[in-house]
Amino acid sequence: MALPDNATLEIVLVFIAVLALTALFSFLYLRRYKNPYDCDASSFVTSVIGLAIVLITSALTPIDIFIISYMKYPNGTWKEWAANFTQRTTIENDVMYSYYALYGVIFAFIFIILPFMYFFYEEKAEDGFEYSNRCCNALKFSFAFLFVATVLLLLGAFVPLKKYPNSTTTEWEKLSVFIETFERKRGEDALSMVLNILCVIGMIHLVFYTGFGLFSYPIGLIRGTKSAKQEFEEIQDKHLANQTRINMLRDKERISGRLSAREKRQLCKLEEDERQIIREEQLVDQHRKSLRYKCRVIIRPAEITFGIATAILSLLIWISLLLTNIDKAMHSDQMKMGYYLPKSTLPNPIDIVLTYIQRVFPLDYVFVLIITWFLVLATFSGMRNLGVRFCLVKMYKLRVKRTRPQGLLMACALLMLIILAFNVFFYSLTPQYATYGSEHYNTVKTEASDGIDHKNVTINNVAKSCPNEDKPEDCIQTRNSVLITRFFYKAWIFGALFYWSTWAFLGFSALSLIYLIIRKSRSVTHGMLDDDDDLEESDEL
Repeated sequence: MALPDNATLEIVLVFIAVLALTALFSFLYLRRYKNPYDCDASSFVTSVIGLAIVLITSALTPIDIFIISYMKYPNGTWKEWAANFTQRTTIENDVMYSYYALYGVIFAFIFIILPFMYFFYEEKAEDGFEYSNRCCNALKFSFAFLFVATVLLLLGAFVPLKKYPNSTTTEWEKLSVFIETFERKRGEDALSMVLNILCVIGMIHLVFYTGFGLFSYPIGLIRGTKSAKQEFEEIQDKHLANQTRINMLRDKERISGRLSAREKRQLCKLEEDERQIIREEQLVDQHRKSLRYKCRVIIRPAEITFGIATAILSLLIWISLLLTNIDKAMHSDQMKMGYYLPKSTLPNPIDIVLTYIQRVFPLDYVFVLIITWFLVLATFSGMRNLGVRFCLVKMYKLRVKRTRPQGLLMACALLMLIILAFNVFFYSLTPQYATYGSEHYNTVKTEASDGIDHKNVTINNVAKSCPNEDKPEDCIQTRNSVLITRFFYKAWIFGALFYWSTWAFLGFSALSLIYLIIRKSRSVTHGMLDDDDDLEESDEL
């Protein structure tokens, strides 16, 4: 990349720091959910690497934005090193190839590595399966996923897409800003097809998981759980009442020598409840003895403060998306153009903040990472509440310290798809920042005033925010926005799907907020008790 040395060093240092933080975040957060008694090291490491790679892809967007903004002075003129068109094209291609490389690794994880590890661990539960047999069976399933990927690539390469219009048409004038300088190859169409299909799948899950977690995460922090002391007393009272009823039935059986069928079913049910109550009592007692509970005087205020901050961020995200969608409904090129928005007209709070602080790198980078990591936390919150699902069928439960390796792998696969959809989601959240950053263009403004004897003409150079509708070549789009908008034009159905999915996200998150407000506070043992706990406890022993 032919950037000045100081800019290159700055980007490299920041990216290395983000890389380390992302890897640490992925490791610590997934470690929080893995079951220490049912853990497979290879599955866990695969999940951590997969999550880290897809987060790094999202972290590339601020660098993409920084590069195009860094090419110009604040007055909108090109810097000396960026004045050459060939030089700029080389830099743009380097950034685009970085996206392609990361997307290629993500495709490998989704279609090959994660399926292989999932089915490799599934075979571990079967008796008599040796290591080689497990590998062979896992490879069979992996080839099925690889076949699907191949079909999608062929569809992207050979299915006829919308052709570029003639350069004399009005449509071309609107779209030349991002099509004109982009290479048109079958391979790029194939990659874009697979990427957009995966993003659509991720967007569907984003609507439900992230849509629910957008408000469940901050509200959960603010509201907290029931009082552990009060809940322990309630469980003891319930335990005493249950034991009394069991003793009454056993006494009747001992005295009369028999119980009716109804009474036997009732006794069986009470004994099952007894085991559940004892387990619940143990968990609450463990919670009361934990260091977290003993330090609750310090932790709770911090949780409430963090919850309020994330609630404000959630509202800003929701309002920004709403304004962008309203803007698209009013000023976009409508469905047949993928709801492409040439220029934002409505004020967008997050877009305004990011565009402003982008002038001081890496402030915008930090803010983007905060938004991305918050959305990941919100998605995990949604998974904990709704369960890890495949085709709406609940497959696993995401529980702290109790998630099975298969559940962790499936959750990681879904999360990779959702974070892929974050790229389109982020483009809708901050259209101006994600497309042009703080980039300006220079234009000449002529002012005429009549004097006493002659007319005075003043010519001023004025810097205006991109885009420049008259001369699109004066503004450079980020490679991520080019990749998105280019394919939205050629296959408008994807742009329309993402647009309507955003409306679905807004509606589902609003309904979730209403539900979360009226819902009672959760129990201390929420998410820790399930029907399969007895089986897991026997495995642990």
